[in-house]
Amino acid sequence: MKRFSSWLVLGFFILFLAWPLVQIVLTAFPEVGGKSIDIFSPKWRTSFSNSLSYSLVATSCSTLLGFLLAYGNNFTQINRKFLKLNESILHFPMLLPTITYGFVLIYAFGSQGLWSKIFKQELFHIYGSIGILLGFIIYTLPPIFILINNSMKYLDTQLFIVSRLMGDAWHRSLVKTILTPLARVLAVAFLQGFFMSFTDFGIPSAVGGQTPFITTLLYEGFMGTIPNFQFGSLVALTMLLPSIVSILILNHLQKKVVRYEKPRPIVMKKNPVRDWLFRLLFLSVSLFILGVFAVLLIIPMVTNWPYELQPTFTNFARFIQDDSLVSTLRNSLMMALLTALVGTVIAYFAAILTSRERKLYKVNQVIDSIATITNSIPGMVLGVAFLLLFSGTQLHNTLLILVIVTVIHYFSTPYQMAKEALQKMNLNWENIAKLMGDSWIKTVWRILIPNSKITIIDIFSYYFFNSMVTISAVIFLTSANTMVITAKLKELQHFGRFNDIFMLSLFLLVINLSVQGLTQLAKRTTLPNFLTDLGKKHSIEKKRV
Repeated sequence: MKRFSSWLVLGFFILFLAWPLVQIVLTAFPEVGGKSIDIFSPKWRTSFSNSLSYSLVATSCSTLLGFLLAYGNNFTQINRKFLKLNESILHFPMLLPTITYGFVLIYAFGSQGLWSKIFKQELFHIYGSIGILLGFIIYTLPPIFILINNSMKYLDTQLFIVSRLMGDAWHRSLVKTILTPLARVLAVAFLQGFFMSFTDFGIPSAVGGQTPFITTLLYEGFMGTIPNFQFGSLVALTMLLPSIVSILILNHLQKKVVRYEKPRPIVMKKNPVRDWLFRLLFLSVSLFILGVFAVLLIIPMVTNWPYELQPTFTNFARFIQDDSLVSTLRNSLMMALLTALVGTVIAYFAAILTSRERKLYKVNQVIDSIATITNSIPGMVLGVAFLLLFSGTQLHNTLLILVIVTVIHYFSTPYQMAKEALQKMNLNWENIAKLMGDSWIKTVWRILIPNSKITIIDIFSYYFFNSMVTISAVIFLTSANTMVITAKLKELQHFGRFNDIFMLSLFLLVINLSVQGLTQLAKRTTLPNFLTDLGKKHSIEKKRV
């Protein structure tokens, strides 16, 4: 049964990852006699250069800001409730698609925007460089902060004590005790932020103006007025270049992991000036995020922004009566639930196959290698690959193809989450269950799953939230019958229906917040039961001894 499951998972990757990518190569480089295209045209060079430069600048700002926020969260004496509140606000943008970032920036800082009206002037021109950089920073800051903040909690406090005893200056102490141990994490956070910005389609399409990006160039190649699949496939292949570089760098950094015996909390010195500076930083970031996304609540609730500002529920009533918008909402919810269910099952079983054996079979080694790089393949490239391979098949224009491409796109993180949880469990459990006469499936159902409920809930929620906000892969695969929210937002932008854009985004936010609340509730109810069961097992083992 195990071997069959391994080959089944590998077959899934071959059919829905390897084969579609091969199809891109075949389309980009047709057989002898095919038309030759100069990929390195001035338009491509400009687009690639813009994506590269804007991503580097935005990610540098996000990494610096994420580091400062993480430092303030771990090495100050600021009230924990204040920090927790600001941390929640910082996570808020992750519940919305990036294309919505662009629209709220326009309605916040555009010529008729909320803050332009309040200050009686346009603070800056939102289309182009400033809008793109702000959008990328808002997009990349939350995950970068999470990575750095989580790692800071495990720094060895003995380094701080030694540094103080040696009389190091503050800058030298900062380098030795924080920057050096976190060098790998900072590099990983930077690479992740860069890759997110480089491959994002939503923000450039909303506030990019006339500035070309590699993602918008790819979209034009396949969905433009005159589609050119060969050129689009070549553009897609060039988008893989940062993926290859990032994989090589991450593999190199993996050898530089810093481990500690036992992390212990540090006793912070009193420093009111330091604490007030970091309070000001947290407040500035939180107020900016709230100020930007405030329009999401305000615009749909007025008659006609910015001319008629009377409160109204007309937009809500019109939205409910629009069958296409309600159908879009229903499709997104169905797709997210199916993706979360299917993705959780596949990721969890793949992790069991690669983490619960003392000696891995070659097929499981291949699965492990593939599973760790899926996040490095841009979503737009996967979407293009699925479009080329499955166009005209029974999968085309179905919700199932959206589910499969999203499962593949986000597979790596849920797989690693499940793998880490399963590796911490006793490897002898399966052998004991086998001696008791239980089959492998029964062992998984009765032993492994109950001991990893929290992780399974986290995997389910990760898939659900990303399915609700993803745009890069599904933008090429939706149809009138399978339209999801993020693709619908792009369509509504074309017709200038911004009230409907904000209503859809608002409903998406409410759904994500509701599911987030339900998952937190499920984890809180699961954890006490898990601890009780763990205590019973411990007492039984103690009696046996």
